[in-house]
Amino acid sequence: MSDAKDEIEELLNFLLPVAEEELSKAGEFYPYAAMVAADGELKAVSAAAGEEPEVADLLVALHEELRVQAADGSIRASGIAADVTLTDPDSGETTDAVQLELDHAEGDPVDIYVPYETVGNEVKFGELVTAAGREPVFSSAE
Repeated sequence: MSDAKDEIEELLNFLLPVAEEELSKAGEFYPYAAMVAADGELKAVSAAAGEEPEVADLLVALHEELRVQAADGSIRASGIAADVTLTDPDSGETTDAVQLELDHAEGDPVDIYVPYETVGNEVKFGELVTAAGREPVFSSAE
């Protein structure tokens, strides 16, 4: 059985390359998710949405789907990727970034931000920044 750190890294290594591929093709992407099922299998997660869904609605639907599965014990870990804009509180400068919300049944949620810039079809990632997860999928009340 994998430990929480390994499963979170597995999610990160699945989610970030998909973001890179979408950014190089389209310059942006809709939020998407993945999970580690109770049996240890990594699976992509989709949320039912219209042809051009609102990003906020898609994020809510992904969180709800993952929380239901976390509550019934069918998943051990989850990750949601979104294309975001970060603003430096001091300078006011903005930076595009991939936000990865990672959570595990046996660990604390973490948000990872990976700044990026696109040059033609190439995506250049900056140094990743971590923060405490703000939208946990797994309830701490057990």
